Amino acid sequence: MSASETYRPPPAPAAEGIHPARVRSGARRLVSALSQGRASVWTALTALLVAAGVLGAVLGARVVARSDAEKARLAFHLASSETASTLKMAIQHEEDLVDGASSFMADNPTASPADFDRWAQSAQAMKRYPELQNIGLVALVPASGLKSFEARLAANPVRALGPEWAGPPGPLQVLPPGNRPYYCLAVAGLARSVSTYLPAGVDYCALAPALMPGRDSGAASYAPFMRGSATALGVSTPVYRGGAVPRTTAGRRRAFVGWLGELLEPQVVLGRALEGHPNLAVSFSYVLGRSHVVFHSGRVTAGAQTAAINLRNGWTVATFGPALAGGVFADSYALTLLIAGTLLSVMLGLLMFILTTGRRRALSLVHEKTRELSHQALHDNLTGLPNRALVLDRAEQLLARAARQPGMMAGALFIDIDGFKHVNDNLGHAAGDQLLRVVGERLQGAVREQDTVGRHGGDEFVVLFEATHDEATLYMLADRLTEVLREPVELADGRKIYSVTASIGVAAGKHATPDALLRDADLALYAAKAAGKDRYALFEANMYSGREGRLELEKDLSVAPQEQQFFLLYQPIFDLASREMVSVEALIRWQHPTRGVVAPDSFIPVAEESGLIVPIGRWVLDEACRQAAAWAERGIHIDVSVNVSAYQLGRRDFAEDVRRAIGRSGVEPSSLTLELTETTVMRHLPAACERLEEVKALGVRVAIDDFGTGYASLSYLQRIPVDVLKVDKSFVAALSEGGQSRALLQAILGVGRALSLAVVAEGIEEPAQLSALEEIGCELAQGLFMAKPCRPEAIDNLLSSRRHVVGSRAA
Repeated sequence: MSASETYRPPPAPAAEGIHPARVRSGARRLVSALSQGRASVWTALTALLVAAGVLGAVLGARVVARSDAEKARLAFHLASSETASTLKMAIQHEEDLVDGASSFMADNPTASPADFDRWAQSAQAMKRYPELQNIGLVALVPASGLKSFEARLAANPVRALGPEWAGPPGPLQVLPPGNRPYYCLAVAGLARSVSTYLPAGVDYCALAPALMPGRDSGAASYAPFMRGSATALGVSTPVYRGGAVPRTTAGRRRAFVGWLGELLEPQVVLGRALEGHPNLAVSFSYVLGRSHVVFHSGRVTAGAQTAAINLRNGWTVATFGPALAGGVFADSYALTLLIAGTLLSVMLGLLMFILTTGRRRALSLVHEKTRELSHQALHDNLTGLPNRALVLDRAEQLLARAARQPGMMAGALFIDIDGFKHVNDNLGHAAGDQLLRVVGERLQGAVREQDTVGRHGGDEFVVLFEATHDEATLYMLADRLTEVLREPVELADGRKIYSVTASIGVAAGKHATPDALLRDADLALYAAKAAGKDRYALFEANMYSGREGRLELEKDLSVAPQEQQFFLLYQPIFDLASREMVSVEALIRWQHPTRGVVAPDSFIPVAEESGLIVPIGRWVLDEACRQAAAWAERGIHIDVSVNVSAYQLGRRDFAEDVRRAIGRSGVEPSSLTLELTETTVMRHLPAACERLEEVKALGVRVAIDDFGTGYASLSYLQRIPVDVLKVDKSFVAALSEGGQSRALLQAILGVGRALSLAVVAEGIEEPAQLSALEEIGCELAQGLFMAKPCRPEAIDNLLSSRRHVVGSRAA
């Protein structure tokens, strides 16, 4: 089953240019002429038919030629957009590294080269950034301090190639040599190899005059850097104490620490951007202020298509593609259509002479109409793919063939698009229909011609295949389909869905009926969705009981809100300095009539998949606000945090739900905090930021839960309207195991301070963890060691004293 075997659409009918009304009119005149025996009329009509057919072939060939040229142009622009997107992500990737390094040096202005090396190793700079050749900190050294700098460097040498590397022997040699009032010399750094190593005495201010203006302006600069015959990209960013850029020039000079410098190999980035596009060339340029850098990759042909995309921040991407072929004779498919259409017209003219009665013509039309109706009955109107009825028919044939061939097996993949409901809700049904068509086309292009791709209904697709008894084949096919679907989708109105994921259930082997084959694939699909989506699962026999249990749980869950089976527990959050409880987090529990208390991990995924999470989430929000208002009436003012799912945030009326809960309870909006995970916010970042701005306008606070486990970069974090970071408990748990957890927690606390965000450490379960958090300056924390989730009455007892002895396990 080769990935190169792709689906090719059949050629369009050659007689497409003939107008149906003319055909019917000509047929009537033909029948009349036959009945009267006038052979001359037949000859004239035959000639007319042939001429019309040839004209139709010419017009059809021209349409095909234009269509192919348009497709080539569209493919080029799509490839250009993909290339530009890759380069934009590369720039953001580098900015994340610069932000991290700048924060480290700003917080540690006296850090030694060894400290910088340890930070770079913990950040895995060389591993995660293959284009990075050299990174380091450059300090401003006056001529009078050159001797003391040399002594400092001798005591703490820059070990650019690792802790065991001592560097070249001998005294410091300034390059280029000369007497200048000041020098810009490296005080810490790391190089990828000997070839990219820069001597310790290089005076960067002499080589890059833009450094000193950059110190005063606070702006980063980009410039080409010649290294032998190759040109690299030099990036410099001024670093100031405290991490923030002072507002005045004098302030920037006083707080100046040095420049963070990077040496990048642009061809590595350009090579990644051009992967999968062998016919493209790219020009990557940066023009801003005094910085002007241009890099090229690929070969530009004569008459090439061009497209320029402005990535903002000074960067522009220009792409060059193959020249477009014009005209019918330059397009082999259009030329074939012209020749075939002409020959077919001649053949139809000859067939005119064998038509004897209108009855035969009528039978032919009836047969054609029957075939058209049969096609419509067995194919999906939106995607053109086989529908469920045709899929079952082909599955039956597939099982019969597999039964006759002992070495072969029949298989089915059940595919469900993750988050399709959110596309319909947020982008509209037209966007959802276009997404379904794109998914159908991608699935067809990723399988063999003999395989069947069908639409089962809604956002579910089925792929039928036959292969040898080898599980690796199943995994290979599922992997290929998953990767194909993950590519971005550009909608007709210019909006883009950056990632389409799908859950896939795979079933193969002996099955008695097509329904049994699809049922097993469907069960495997539910297992893939339950495991977190964006993955595939192979059918196993024990999935039967799991599916039955899930259906029963979903049925019970649908009546739980009406029967008031839910209740809330509240887990305190403490200020570590005063040991005072400052807020609580509301946690839902389900008092099942037969199963007892059910934890949220067991029913929240089912609620999200079934859509029941929306009314459940409204109830949690209302109940938490009501309880906070009840405490406030008794003179006890305490903040309450409520967890929000991606399904709630994705709804247009989410802010109205929050406003209604606040209005009904009378609680102060500032005492309510909404907690969302990084993944929830980053799934659809622009829409999420819009919703959060709406609730922030109500006076509500926003917290990012499980921070550190998602993929929100520092640049994205500045865009999200957030007030609190809740550090994932895995970082706290790792404090007991040693390693780099302490440094990571310190870095997160630094991020919080830099962005003026409160930071809460979650999951404290041991005294040693609490002590370690206090040592690194953590101010807020929660966990079972400090207090378990408890009923409102227990919280009342704690609130009445306003203090709680941290270290005792609260009931």
